[in-house]
Order: sequence, then C-alpha cells, then structure tokens
Amino acid sequence: MLPGATLGLLFGVWLFQQQAQLWSLPVWLGWLAALGLVALLANSRHIGGVRLTSAVRLFCRRLGCILLVAAIGFAWAQARAAWRLQTALSQACEQQPLKIQAVIVSVPARDARGQHVDVAVERTFNAHCPLPPRLRLHLYEQSYRHAPATSRNALPLLQAGERWQFTVKLKRPHATRNPHGFDYAAWCLANQVGAAGSIVSKAPMRKLQAMVWQPAAMVAHWRALVGERIQQVLGPSPASGVLRALVIGDDSQISRADWQLFVDTGINHLISISGLHITMLAGLGYLLTGWVWRKQPRWALYVPSTLAARVGGALVAVVYSALAGFSIPTQRTLWMLLTMLGMLSLRRQLPFSWILSVALWVVVVLDPWAVLAPGFWLSFGAVALLAFGMGGRLRPPSAWRAAVHTQSMITLAFVPILILLFNQVSLVSPFANALAIPLVSLGVVPLAIAGAMLPVDALLMLAAQLWQGLAWLLHWFSQLSWAVWYLPTPSLSAWLLAMLGMLVLLLPKGWPLRWFGLLLWLPLCLPAPSVLKPGDMRVTVLDIGQGLSVLVQTASHAMLYDAGPVYHEDSDAGQRIVLPYLRHLGLSRLDLAVVSHDDNDHVGGMASVLAGVPATHLLSSLGTDAAFFEQLQAIPQAASMPHLACQAGQHWQWDQVSFKVLYPLAQPETPLKDNDKSCVIQVISAHGSLLLTGDIEQYGEQRLLEQSGKNLASTVMTMPHHGSKTSSSPAFVQAVKPSIAIATVGYLNRFGHPKQAVLSRYEAIDSQRYRSDQHGAVMLDFTQGNHPTVLTWRQVEPHYWD
Repeated sequence: MLPGATLGLLFGVWLFQQQAQLWSLPVWLGWLAALGLVALLANSRHIGGVRLTSAVRLFCRRLGCILLVAAIGFAWAQARAAWRLQTALSQACEQQPLKIQAVIVSVPARDARGQHVDVAVERTFNAHCPLPPRLRLHLYEQSYRHAPATSRNALPLLQAGERWQFTVKLKRPHATRNPHGFDYAAWCLANQVGAAGSIVSKAPMRKLQAMVWQPAAMVAHWRALVGERIQQVLGPSPASGVLRALVIGDDSQISRADWQLFVDTGINHLISISGLHITMLAGLGYLLTGWVWRKQPRWALYVPSTLAARVGGALVAVVYSALAGFSIPTQRTLWMLLTMLGMLSLRRQLPFSWILSVALWVVVVLDPWAVLAPGFWLSFGAVALLAFGMGGRLRPPSAWRAAVHTQSMITLAFVPILILLFNQVSLVSPFANALAIPLVSLGVVPLAIAGAMLPVDALLMLAAQLWQGLAWLLHWFSQLSWAVWYLPTPSLSAWLLAMLGMLVLLLPKGWPLRWFGLLLWLPLCLPAPSVLKPGDMRVTVLDIGQGLSVLVQTASHAMLYDAGPVYHEDSDAGQRIVLPYLRHLGLSRLDLAVVSHDDNDHVGGMASVLAGVPATHLLSSLGTDAAFFEQLQAIPQAASMPHLACQAGQHWQWDQVSFKVLYPLAQPETPLKDNDKSCVIQVISAHGSLLLTGDIEQYGEQRLLEQSGKNLASTVMTMPHHGSKTSSSPAFVQAVKPSIAIATVGYLNRFGHPKQAVLSRYEAIDSQRYRSDQHGAVMLDFTQGNHPTVLTWRQVEPHYWD
C-alpha cells in the first residue's frame, strides 16, 4: 500500500505546482465534501442497489486512500507555498533604495560585470518594506565606469561570511516566459531567493564584521577558502573551473563552450556536486569506516561494524553536501541517501519499493518544489528503473556485466525523458559516461577534495591532469558527426508510448518479443506534419527581456528576425531562449536569419543561434566591420554563409506568403545612427500582415511614410524601439494602424519602455497592446479570416508564483 500512497502524494504535490493561483477556502470546502463522498462510497456495500464484491470494495478503499493522500499532499504543498509567498517583496518597494544589514552566505562570483552574492537579511531600516530573508545581489563595476580612478579603486571586495550594511534596489523574481523555456521565478521560489537586485554603489557601504559566527556564514567562508586554494594551485584554467564545480559546487568559472561540450557528450550531470558523486563518496566512506572498524574488534562490541560503516558513509555525505553549500539539489540527494541508509539500518527485511517510497516521502514533504526539478525525476527514476531492470534475475551477473547492463539500461530509459526535457540525446553518451563516471567519481573528485583540504598540491595537480585527459577524449567524441541527435518536443501520447516501450525493453531476459518495445518509439522519432498550409503563417514574438526576437514560419520555411541581447560574457538570449525554442519546434535549419541593426539587444544572441541552427542566408544592415562578423568566423557552419545587405525593394515569396524589405534605403541622404539603420520587413499572408520595425526612430518612420505611404498598413506591428518616446510618432502609428501592437521590453527596465504616451497613441486607434514583460511570448496564427489568433504564454501556462 505504501508505494500506492507515494504515487498519490506525488500526484497531489505535482498537481498543486500546476495551479494558476492558491485555492480559496470555498474551493477547499467543496473538495473536502467531494473527498467525503469518495470515502463514503469506498466503505459502502451497495451502490445504486448493486451489491459490491469484496474485491471491488478493496479496490475502492485503496483508491480512496490514494486520493486522500493526494489531497493531503496538495494541501501541504499549498500551505508551504502560502507561507513562503508571505515574505515576497511588495511591488511598491521594487526599485526603491532600501538600507539593509545582511550577511554574505554564498561564495562570491566575480566576472567583468562585477560581484554577485547571496545574503541573509538580518535587519531592514525601512519599516514599510519588509524584505525576504534571502536576497541575490550584484555589485556592478559599470557603476564606476565614468567615476574617477580613485573611486573605481575603492570598490570593496565582498567576501563570504562578512556582515555588511548597504543600500540596495530590488526586484521581485521575474522570469522570461516562453514555450519550453526555463522559469527563473519558479527556480527562485524553490531555492528560497526572495528577491534580486543591485547594491547602490553611490550610497555608503559599511563592513560591520569580517567573520560572522553563524552556520551559513561559516560554511560559506569555508567553501570560499577551499575555492581560493584550488585557484591558487591551478590558476585560471578550464580544469580549475571544473574542479571548483566538483568540490564546492561553484560552476561560475566554467565557460559556455565547456558546458556545451558536457551537454553534447551527455556528462553534464557529472559537472557539479551531483547525487552520483555524493553517493560514490558515501560508498567510499562506508567501505573505509567498515575496514577500520574490522581492524578494531573491540569497537564492534559496542557498535556493529555494519552500522558504523553506514554512519561513516552518512557523515561523508553530510560533509560533502556542506562543501556544496547545502544547495537545494544537494539537500534532496542528501535526504534521499540518509533516508535509505536509515531504512537499511532497521533490523527488518523491507522491500526495496518501500525504502524508495519512504525516501521519496521525506524529499517531497521537506521540499514540495522538488517535483518541478528535472533532477528529482531523473534521480528517483534512475534508482527505480535500475531496481526494475535488475530484478527478476535467476542469478546475479558478474561485476563488469552488471556495469555494462546498468549503463545500457540508463541510456535506453532516459532517451524519451531527455527528448521531452531537452530535445536532444547524446549518442556518444554511453561511451563518454562509461569513461567519465568512474574517472570523475572515483578519481578526480576524491583527489580534488583531498588536495583542496590538505596542503598537498600534487593531489590537485593530479586531479587536474586526469580531468584534462578526459576533456581531450570528450572533445574527440563531440567532433563526431553523429554525436548529438535533436528531436522536437513530442506529443504526450507519443511520449507515453515511448515510455511503455522502454519498460518492455527493460523486462528480464526470456520475456518474449522484448525488442518490439522499440516499435513503440517510432511516434517519438517521426517528424510532426506541418499544420500550416500555403498562404498561412505563424509568428512567435519571444520574451527575451529588453530586446527583440521574432520567428516567422510558413508551411515549409522559417525566418528569424533578431535574437535578443548578450546578458553577460557566457550567456545570451540566443543560447538561453531562442535556440531551445527552435529545437522545441524541431527546426534544424533557418531559411533566413535577419539582424535588424548593430545593437546588443538585437544582434547579441544571433551568433549562438547560428552555431546551433545554421541559416541558408543572412540579411542585415550591419557594416562589414561589425563585431558580429568576427563571431561568425569562429562558427564553421556560419563562416561561409551568404550575407545580403538589407535594402528597400528586396522581396521574395515563400508558400504564397510575401516578404518585402521597406527600409533602409540603398543610399540614405544623410549618415544614420544605428537605430535608424534598422531593417524593416513587412510580411503579408492570406490572413493578415506583420510589420517588423526593429529600433527605427522618428527619422526612419518619416522616411518610411515618404516611401511607402498607404502600403504601411499592417494587422500586427512590433512597436518601434520597444515603445520609446523617440519612436511611434502619431503619423506613423496612424499610417500602419495595427490591430495588434507588441512591445518587447524587460521587466522594470531602466529606460521605462514602453512609454505611457506611446501606449496612448495605440490605444487611440483601438489597437490591442501586448507587452512581453506582462504577457510572455506572444504567438499569432494567421490561418483563418483576416485577423490572427493570439495566445500569450503566461495565459497558456499561468502559475501561482507569477
């Protein structure tokens, strides 16, 4: 019965995390009444005059018990969420200067932009603005860019464990919302980050104490010292960044290229303090403690050697988790491991399903947001699948056969899951993991920890050399043409069939027709037929913060217009948002990539997109000296891509949909600023039209009015320059007269876009107005009538934390 109740708990907690809002008391009373009715029916002997058999009554009782547990799980998750949301930052306090006293409880991350730390708030000096207990803060170097040199040198160096008093400006956690995208707001809620913002460098900053003797501060200080030792011994090398991630869980120094290598070879789960490393080190602690205990027979008189070994393994797991700063994913693994060790220590023979169920109860009750994390499902799923796949054997296989069988089972089992979550499967992953798992978990990690904790530099150097050898092999694997397989996000029915096929494949040897389970994978692998017909088009205006990225699809072609900004050195909108969306759709190639003009918030992410999904042609208004073309030279598949200069008069047709370039002119009258060089494209379908305006300002709008006049009228328009006061002139708005106007803006952006005066102009002509910061991605289907069907992603997937 426990496994069934566990499924009920999982379902109840998962169902709550899909809710758009917290339930009110009347809704709860209604559901309690429904549960009471289910309980009554479960204990009835007759229903509608029909006598129920004992088997049916037993089934009803069990089903009623599962539903009751699901309701309890739902209620518990809601209570935890309501409690945590009580500490949320008030909207009225966002971007207000707030003086606080706080302790740094993370290892500071430092890059070209500045310093980034997590702090625990001890005191706030603003009674009208209560603050969340934990904040993520940034001290930006840019604040000192135009200051005197003496001021720039005065920028303080934040250290873990210090107590500070400073002024901050905060925002509530806000995520860009796109199909198949990462939800940062959900991550903040799960990781107890109540708000994020910047330290006001112009206001006084006062260090109150160099070391605070509190557990979180002491652990952070210890981790920082260990990280500094790794840095001192190995210097700023790729191996140093990886060893910091493996030892203290700080992956901020791993480059984006290295991360891509780990993803493409399927070993990214190893490059952090993962559940596998914690389990492996706990196993080493178990073996070492048991060996020491057996060398001292008298100790066994007081504590059995098996129990001592389990305690030793648990202590190693706790210490290693502390090195990771007790991050939320690490806590989940630790709770799971400690619960299993505790259950195994009971003097009772318990089914493995009971042990796994109790561990799952502990994790989900302590952390109801675990069900939102892919790692939770992958960890418990891997253990459950191994138990299922290795069970039912007449005799245990040899060690090497067991290792091969385990690797093959995990590889097969995770294919449907990885396609659903990440739209890719690394075909070289079985070979890469067969080398990396033992080498990293039993070689690199123990050596790196020993070298970081002990004054023996040779251990760290040996760990680095082992890693460098592995990295060379991984790079060789990644260069194979068949290394990675990309697939679109499958339908629910196709995915469930594939999961059923996976279970059939994992049945014990001797079951007939096991390999026919592969046939159930076919719907997962077959390309989805296009739902667009000639004359139709689909437009997705992505939510990428302050910037622009629009995908236009016809029946058999696709055009990407801009790809958003670079966020910092190793992150941009192309890599984080646009590329995952293209792979979610199953697009392996673009017919045209358009860079409207040379502004970071438009061109910044395009190189990352083209590195993953090449384009047949590139159209832009960029000069030949633009830095973007230097980036393309480093991308083999993009270096030789034909480039066309964007000029008024260019036109083409795809699937009975017309594309026209309206601006800029081939020979402008005067030199133009970058914004007024924006490539303006009008797309006309059988069911409406779209005008993509880039960042043109009033000068460019006036030239368009002179050249195109009445031909500017369009059903949908992206607001020029994000709705700035220097664009969307009244005459231009009247000429286009869009039914729908979309502003792509960042949440509480520093420019104040879109301006209220601009919004009023669109309101005056009865345009529907959409904002990416409020609506998320805006999806428009031009498939029937003269007006598109509009969906916004926050409307499609609402969440209570929004």
